[in-house]
Amino acid sequence: MAENKVDAVDDSDDYSRWMENLPNEKQLIPLTDLVIPGSHDSGTFFLDKNMEIGPDEPPKIRAFGRLSKRVKSIVHNWSVTQSMTIYHQLTSGIRYLDLRVAYRAEDNEIHIYCTRVLDDVNRFVAKYPKEIVILDFNHFYDMDTATHETLADMLIAKFGKILRAPGEDGPKVTLQEMWGKAETIIIIYHNTDVVSAHPSFWSGSKQFISSRWPNTADGNTLMHFLKEHSAASRFSDDAFHVTQAILTPKTTTIIKNFRSTLKDGLARKCNSLVTKWLKTLITTKSHKYKFNIIIADFVEIVEFIPTVIRLNSF
Repeated sequence: MAENKVDAVDDSDDYSRWMENLPNEKQLIPLTDLVIPGSHDSGTFFLDKNMEIGPDEPPKIRAFGRLSKRVKSIVHNWSVTQSMTIYHQLTSGIRYLDLRVAYRAEDNEIHIYCTRVLDDVNRFVAKYPKEIVILDFNHFYDMDTATHETLADMLIAKFGKILRAPGEDGPKVTLQEMWGKAETIIIIYHNTDVVSAHPSFWSGSKQFISSRWPNTADGNTLMHFLKEHSAASRFSDDAFHVTQAILTPKTTTIIKNFRSTLKDGLARKCNSLVTKWLKTLITTKSHKYKFNIIIADFVEIVEFIPTVIRLNSF
């Protein structure tokens, strides 16, 4: 299991109800016009270092991780992207979860790195019914039609009564509209057959969501990417827009920094760069860039969550 120790989260405000506490005018705008903090690869807090390397890792890293237990431990340290449980992420203000799902034939179970993810989400929305959570199931590994259907049935059983179907409004739905119908969960599922069979799920097509991956370990390259893809002139509010504020290690990054971790080797630097930039935009009230969902690794670092939420203030 990943360590339970997390960096201190800014607790000067309570972010467990930040959507509920938005001013009335913000409750009446489309969800695509809100700025929503999200976590990248949200379930890796539950990643077990004794299991095989995750199927979402590049082939070179998976091969690297098969060499020995020591090497597997190094890869694990660079694979974990979050320190907090899903429930802790949500109570800290996260409202978008990036979820990857794998089927393990060895134990005949579906893993979202741990099925506790769904229980944590359910516990949170039961306690905070005016907070909207977007679950984006966007990577699937070793899952056939039957396994997809098993997962879909699990999601319907867990959230069926509180799911928001796309409907005519799609991402243009407002908080108050969802509150009026006691809907708190949006499920985006990147499999067309499953979405066709379950009209309460949202398609992962560009009609509903756009998410560009910067795919770089270099901070300057990342910031150039973010500024280019967040320019207000290029922003479309017809679909959810995900800004991936993350640095991705290359195999050479891990080899050169094998004593470090993703958190200390890249995420601290990344979150510092991103939050500094966002704080400048808040201070200057700049409308040069536009955001909807912003995701990061280790979301508790450097006031990422409160900074993103503050972008809703102007």
